[in-house]
Amino acid sequence: MLIAPENPSEECAKEIRATSLKKAQRKCEAISAKELLIEVLSVTQATITPYEGNYRFTCWFRSEAIPNVNDSDS
Repeated sequence: MLIAPENPSEECAKEIRATSLKKAQRKCEAISAKELLIEVLSVTQATITPYEGNYRFTCWFRSEAIPNVNDSDS
């Protein structure tokens, strides 16, 4: 979960495989729960036909941009 949604953020995607959209959503939520400052924006189905019983889905995430503290302008 984002701490301050108004702060700059970055979006990224991760491909997963699941047997249904509901299971894909659960997997995406589990991925975001492991990472700090990440939330699931949406889950989209990428394939129509299953491969070995699974469909391909894309998890779309938004993460709060963390400034690089090692940069110094002085």
